[in-house]
Amino acid sequence: MLSKEEHAIRRFVPAELPQRLAGIALRLLLMLVVLAAPIYVFLSNFATFEPYLYPLHLIQGNVRKITPEVIVGPYPDYGLIADLRERGVRTIISLLDEHLIYEKSLIQREDLYARQMGIREYDFPMDSSQPPTSRLNAAALRDIIRYLGSHPDTKIYIHCYLGKHRVGDVVRLLRARSREVMQSADRLRPGNAGGRPLLR
Repeated sequence: MLSKEEHAIRRFVPAELPQRLAGIALRLLLMLVVLAAPIYVFLSNFATFEPYLYPLHLIQGNVRKITPEVIVGPYPDYGLIADLRERGVRTIISLLDEHLIYEKSLIQREDLYARQMGIREYDFPMDSSQPPTSRLNAAALRDIIRYLGSHPDTKIYIHCYLGKHRVGDVVRLLRARSREVMQSADRLRPGNAGGRPLLR
């Protein structure tokens, strides 16, 4: 015989409640799978859809010259790669990260276009969600500076996707390096040895 309290509990939590919860959980899981599949297909083929995503193009940065040899900007489509080739660019440095499914798709398309035009493409992946001092980004920036130093006369295009954030980190580093070089040159200029004017 059930007590009044047990009857109240039975009414509040029916015996079929665990089965109902399992059914709801299964439906939610199926909905998640149904929604995730097209999202995965979209992201893994992002390069196919990217030319038609005009709002993204509107927020991309401009192509700009930082030094006589270094040009920076957004992800290059076929037309931009052809234009860069006309400007004498023979090397592209990509800051895209192939571990991000949508960026991997973009890297593959860019590599194909670059090879068709005889342009070398190098990947120095950076994470746009991390500061430039993070391990991955600091290593990439160090490698880029080393590469530029060993190819001083090569025209190079450096890009991320938007041409703003990761590229911005590279530009800031290049400008800081340029100031250091200029300050060193000023210190070595005749009449300014050691940063002090010579006594006459």
